[in-house]
Amino acid sequence: MRRLQTALLVILPLAFVILAVVRLAVGGWSNVEAVIAAAALVVAYIGTLRGTRPSDDTSDLADRLADEVMQAARREAGNRDVPHSRGIPIRCQSGHPLPATIEELADHLLTTKGRVVVTGERGSGKTTLGLLLALRLSSVRHRPIPVTLPLSSWEPQLALREWVALRLAAEYPFLRAAPLALERLIRGGSLLAVFDGFDEVPPARRAEVVRAIDEDWSGSPYVLTSRVEAFTGPVTRRLAGTPVVRLLPVDAAGIAGYLESRWGDVPEAATLVARLRAEPDGPLAEALDTPLMIFLAARICESGHPPRIDGTATRIRQSLVAGFVPAVYRPEPEADQRWTPDEAARYLRFLADFLRRRGTGDLAWWELHHAVPRAVLPAFQTVLGMAIFGPLCAAEFALFGLGQVGWWFGLAVGLAGGFAVSLARQHYPREARPKLRKTLTRRYLLRRLGQGLVCVVPGMVIVLVLYDGVTFALTEGAVFLLGFLAASLALAPANADKAGTPDGFLRNDRAAVLLAFTAGGLVGLAVGAYLGWWMESGLRVRDHVLLLTLDRWQQTLIGAAGGVVLGAAGFGVTMMAPSAWGRFINVRIWYASRRALPLRLMAFLHDAYERGVLRRTGPYYQFRHELLQDQAAAEPAPPESAAPAPPATKL
Repeated sequence: MRRLQTALLVILPLAFVILAVVRLAVGGWSNVEAVIAAAALVVAYIGTLRGTRPSDDTSDLADRLADEVMQAARREAGNRDVPHSRGIPIRCQSGHPLPATIEELADHLLTTKGRVVVTGERGSGKTTLGLLLALRLSSVRHRPIPVTLPLSSWEPQLALREWVALRLAAEYPFLRAAPLALERLIRGGSLLAVFDGFDEVPPARRAEVVRAIDEDWSGSPYVLTSRVEAFTGPVTRRLAGTPVVRLLPVDAAGIAGYLESRWGDVPEAATLVARLRAEPDGPLAEALDTPLMIFLAARICESGHPPRIDGTATRIRQSLVAGFVPAVYRPEPEADQRWTPDEAARYLRFLADFLRRRGTGDLAWWELHHAVPRAVLPAFQTVLGMAIFGPLCAAEFALFGLGQVGWWFGLAVGLAGGFAVSLARQHYPREARPKLRKTLTRRYLLRRLGQGLVCVVPGMVIVLVLYDGVTFALTEGAVFLLGFLAASLALAPANADKAGTPDGFLRNDRAAVLLAFTAGGLVGLAVGAYLGWWMESGLRVRDHVLLLTLDRWQQTLIGAAGGVVLGAAGFGVTMMAPSAWGRFINVRIWYASRRALPLRLMAFLHDAYERGVLRRTGPYYQFRHELLQDQAAAEPAPPESAAPAPPATKL
């Protein structure tokens, strides 16, 4: 059935286009042939409206999801310094008979499918528990699949289970192909939901969150993480029967042991270890009593920039948070430093402020256009359209002695067309490379039809000006419109077959746009060859036209070449303008010109991820911790008011 749908979707429309060009080139076609070709086209588009039955195998879906969860956890664990066997020793305290370490707690939750509320201070390792659960997942058939769900991204108008399904589909796009199986997976208790960041939910909504978890997630295992002070008061009474585990501060011996085992060959880390062993109850031990602070201190030491270890515990913590970004971006003598500490701080400040204004911790590259002033995108699109189609139309018309007319016509087309496509809603980025088969709706087809008319009408006007009679213009318009629809259907968004990544979404969306340029060039080749073949008898403008002195095969060749250029530009620009990649290019150019973001923004985000400033959740980037996001969003202190930090104490 899928092969048949693929044939209906692509082969018949393309066959119609080829038949139209060939038959018209040799002298037209009969009414019977026209009816048959039109009927085939209608059948093809009706076939695209019929969806295939999605996969319904819950067991296979669970196996696949578990595999993706484990792979993602392994990548993140290495980036966040959460090794599987020699991690930071995090102890737990509970009034219930629960394990005393976070590793044992993870094994307990995977085995018993229980429920627990995990509390702790900022950076105490609450989010790390979600990684450990995934890292220790082994037998998929007998354990729930741990999935981390940031509560800050839950929209109140969505039911809890609906939001969970949408969130999982965003992080693991292959789940969209089996909505029924995913629903059974959620309702059947096969997921261990790690509802992360209860303290990040606005206080006015916390009671609603607790009620939804208590009612909608009944019978299913879950972990709710929160800072200690947020999980108090009347809002928590609904979960009174759920065990509460508190993550305890890491003691000096545990901190020193971890730093020695992981960073013992770094002189700056050895200085910290010596101070911790000499003063196990001192301010340094108090400052480094959470995994976050240990992580920051270790990364600063690794950069060769000794952290501040004098003063009160509060001052040391503040110094670690403030000094982390400058330390990890510290220039190295023989390394290729793409961004200075000041540039990195400026870029991160913009991103942190954008997330704060959006009220989310998820950084999606395709949403950055919301930060651009409303008039910028139309201006970009119109200028780009005029810059492309002005010279192209001038060159095309110049072949017929109407170069100046072509300039004005091209500028008008670029202005009107660019403004029109700028008003279109941005498309969601493609999660996978375009596929030939896709379940489509009539609304989708109508929108593509309108988009195709924006691309086709200027070409019809060009043909009307240059050729005598409307037959040539109608033929050109029909073939280009059908070709555009066929390309749109063939390049329709498809679900990924594995977990998505920010770079993967961008590559797939860019590939679809580049394929649209190619499709436009192929259709333009056929139309241009047809017009070139009939140039001798059909051309309206005949004075001072050098093309009329050439042989017919030369006219056909030149017509085909012109059609390739105009067709590729028309299809490509029309498809690119509302695409996520196209809008992202505008965003990068705009903010790079204002020095708010780098032109190579994705490279910067990936580099920040590698340095530990950002973390990654599916297609989203997030700051490593809200403390780092708050620090990044803070305005830099004036140079004259910033007191110099004292040198690190050496023992």
